[in-house]
Amino acid sequence: MIDADLRTRLGQFQLSARMEDSGFICLVGKNGSGKTVLLKIIAGFTIPDEGYVRVNGLDVTRLPVESRGVVMVTPGSSIPHLQVDSHLLWGSKLNRVFHNGERIAKVKAELGIDFAGRVSKLSLGMKERVALATALLSSPKVILVDEAFSNLHSREEFMGSYRRLASEAGIDVVFTTQDPNDGLLSDHVYMMTEGTAKKIK
Repeated sequence: MIDADLRTRLGQFQLSARMEDSGFICLVGKNGSGKTVLLKIIAGFTIPDEGYVRVNGLDVTRLPVESRGVVMVTPGSSIPHLQVDSHLLWGSKLNRVFHNGERIAKVKAELGIDFAGRVSKLSLGMKERVALATALLSSPKVILVDEAFSNLHSREEFMGSYRRLASEAGIDVVFTTQDPNDGLLSDHVYMMTEGTAKKIK
């Protein structure tokens, strides 16, 4: 469960947003509407002027990034020098989470990761698949996906599989998009307009 009530000003931009939901959550809006700012506050990269962020009932507003149980994935989140299989386990090793071979194989199969090699040699879409799978296997409480679904081949199929795997693991996912149709793939939808978030589903 993500419970956030936030207000902050960045230059001429002002954010005033409220979110209280769990599951697979879509944050839709145009560029500059505040989607990324909201995710950065939830992740801990930006501290709000006012308000709070609670994750599963715990107030994490002033906690450091690494103590929140929150992972943020962007199109540039992959680690170039790692091999694919090493990358997939990078976050889980960091968090001291153990996965057996069956779990890893299931995630790879369902997310279409049937390739290997150095991550730097992959296409952007493949890099994003690896980064998203790595976040899932790190077993956080929340995964924030900032436009990282946008460059994927068979995107709807991937998102459906990701939603299912996250739900099975008890992980909430918030993803940003500019396409309102992505709301059909989610449990809840928030429309971002000029720094405000309105729940529409």
